[in-house]
Amino acid sequence: MKSKYILLGLFVIGILFLSVSYGYGFDGGEEEGEDGIPDDIPDEDGDGVDDNYEEETKRDIEIWIGECVVEVASIRRSEDKKDIIDLRVGYDENGLSVRVSYGTIICEEVEEEEPPKEEEQITPLCDGCYKVEYRLVFEVFFKGIVEFVDLNGDGVLDEENDEIISDYGLNSFQPIEYSLTPISNDTNLHYLMFNTTDGVFAAHIYLVEEFVYVDEMLISPTEVKIDIEITNYEYLNDDSQLALITKLWSEEKYDKREETVDEKDGYAINEEDVVTKNNQYSGFFSWKETALIDGVEMEVLTKELEYECEEVQVLLICYPRGYHIYHDPKIGIFVGVLTNGNLPILITTGAISTVALVSVVGVILKKRRII
Repeated sequence: MKSKYILLGLFVIGILFLSVSYGYGFDGGEEEGEDGIPDDIPDEDGDGVDDNYEEETKRDIEIWIGECVVEVASIRRSEDKKDIIDLRVGYDENGLSVRVSYGTIICEEVEEEEPPKEEEQITPLCDGCYKVEYRLVFEVFFKGIVEFVDLNGDGVLDEENDEIISDYGLNSFQPIEYSLTPISNDTNLHYLMFNTTDGVFAAHIYLVEEFVYVDEMLISPTEVKIDIEITNYEYLNDDSQLALITKLWSEEKYDKREETVDEKDGYAINEEDVVTKNNQYSGFFSWKETALIDGVEMEVLTKELEYECEEVQVLLICYPRGYHIYHDPKIGIFVGVLTNGNLPILITTGAISTVALVSVVGVILKKRRII
């Protein structure tokens, strides 16, 4: 019994020691300013990310728009840790696809007459020629929308047990829309919209050059926000609902998870994702577990991944019945193994629990996805 009291006493003394040594009490953490952000953390834009880290991770985005495809090059500005995200968004008779290629850039000049190796690509990125080594390539396809009656009541499309009413293919689109909005004096928000000819399906795509909130969601420079909008679908049955047929391609399999990296980092809540990995490099497709259905936030259900073939898996995103459906997935890159130099200082608000006081000192350091 005495040993228990001794241990309890040591525990309390330890907490008090931390409180005195690091300026913590039981009032929620460090002294904060009027905006709820710790005073000693630079955050002029109020997005909860250290301004110094934001400066280190800013990217330059270049966009080329064709008739049915958009090519995007997102290049990290840092000369020390340079990388590139190549994004290709386009449509054909098989649907709308988003292809992501991630590469590290070796900033050493390459002789012009030297032919690139098969796994490498020579691209003029800054002054002179630089070598890009692609680490990860994956693709997400939005194939179509299926109207179905959920006969077994589980909320997801089951082709064996449910009744399929109609199939809407994503194969005819209006001209691609593009706009540019300044975020700061040296960064921009890029917006693209792919809208079907009849206006039933639209994909709103947002690309950022620094951390920024888009529709109350914090987006990092290595993420792309893809808002899915389904409007005035012509239902053929009074009791049906819709499923968005999504297919995932990668050389490595996708794994479905209930907690995303952004949730762990405190950037998002109520998300799920699927992740494909190549060594420490990972690509993800994530989505909120709720969508706005005719203006009301309602639960979105997904079925377990199924293989269509060796490199393609199928993800069914099922929505409650509605005439205006708005959902916001994301697609992006993160690095699974980070060095100390990759740990940003993130600003946290709210109360810190007693247990957290024992294990956390000062501002919380969280792993990020950006190299």
